[in-house]
Amino acid sequence: MKQVLSIQDLSCVGKCSLTVALPVLSAMGCVCTPLPTGILSSHTAFPNPHIRSLTEDIGPTCRHWQEIGASFDMISVGYLSDPQQANAVSRVLDAFPSRVVLDPVLGDNGSCYRGIGEDHIAAMRQLCQKANILLPNVTEAALLTGLSYCQNAGLDYCQNLIDGLKVFGANGLVITGVSLSPDTVGFVGWEEDEIFSYQTPKCPSQSHGTGDLFAAVLTGAMAKGESLQQAAKLAADFVFRVLSATKEPSPFGADFEKQLPFLWERSKNS
Repeated sequence: MKQVLSIQDLSCVGKCSLTVALPVLSAMGCVCTPLPTGILSSHTAFPNPHIRSLTEDIGPTCRHWQEIGASFDMISVGYLSDPQQANAVSRVLDAFPSRVVLDPVLGDNGSCYRGIGEDHIAAMRQLCQKANILLPNVTEAALLTGLSYCQNAGLDYCQNLIDGLKVFGANGLVITGVSLSPDTVGFVGWEEDEIFSYQTPKCPSQSHGTGDLFAAVLTGAMAKGESLQQAAKLAADFVFRVLSATKEPSPFGADFEKQLPFLWERSKNS
């Protein structure tokens, strides 16, 4: 079984980050090893969550894994609970050479998430240089590149974002949350000098944590041998299935659990 290291927070209430990555990657036939960057009483869309950073625990955990001979086929990096974690996570990536998918969790809908400032953005820019695949949404791509945010991101604007993101040195990019028509949403990507895109129907129900679902599925699919474009398409299709089956939008997260057999059937022979 493919070994995937997932480096991101553990939010206790609200389905996202590690509480999404663990079941999704398991359903895809991967072993998911979690490395929590922090423990949150809830994700940050809820008011005033209690946040405990685990920066000081990352180094000792990594050293113990080296002592016992742990290794990973893929590494996925998500939310950092403080800017100082970028250095600690960078050392983990150096200690365990592998393909790295980085979701630079900074904001959405044109604004930063609660607690994200310029120092956090600068730290994420440094960490982006260690990634093979970058997976920002439109807001995060704009923050990383310094371009103005465009709510109605078309292909020309996404091309500008991709050009700005290439300076970090990744082999591939996928920008999520791109609506190329009023009734669709999906992604625009780049790999090996090819621009590709994919759209699914836009669902009226929107829930927190869908970006984490997308990142987990993409990482699992790539660990099992899918190309970046194939993995991104599978991730978009899964998110669409989840949102289509979610009756009402909720800050507590989308009802993804009943859709996990789809991933198992899709992945069991790969």
